[in-house]
Amino acid sequence: MRGHSSLGGHGTGVTLDTNIMEGKSGVLVRNISSDVWIWDNPPEGFDVATTAECTQYIAFAKGQEAPVGGTVTCRVVDGSGDVLINTGTFQPTGGVLLSTVAATGKWAPFIGAQWLGTTRHSLDGGSVYDFKPVN
Repeated sequence: MRGHSSLGGHGTGVTLDTNIMEGKSGVLVRNISSDVWIWDNPPEGFDVATTAECTQYIAFAKGQEAPVGGTVTCRVVDGSGDVLINTGTFQPTGGVLLSTVAATGKWAPFIGAQWLGTTRHSLDGGSVYDFKPVN
């Protein structure tokens, strides 16, 4: 994971589709977003920014605004054609712990790398967020 400790950044996500499933005691929300990730201090040969498609699944108890948990999976094909898949889980303290679970090319050494993503601004239909390396 050479270079991972300085590879944080920020991003924006625009929600393209939302689906809501209501159960007896809770609600599940699926959001699909188109994101742009802007990397701080990318290693040589890496793009300064990449686009990602992300799918979130968020669980809520009936009548509650705060989620009880959630996951996110993002997929990237960067400007050089290398691919990356990150998965994440919502954290009890806030934010999302993201892990690179699959990658090719220059991203392959980052398999197992983790970032903590935190929302800076929630917007109607989108968000602005930061991510910083944690391992």
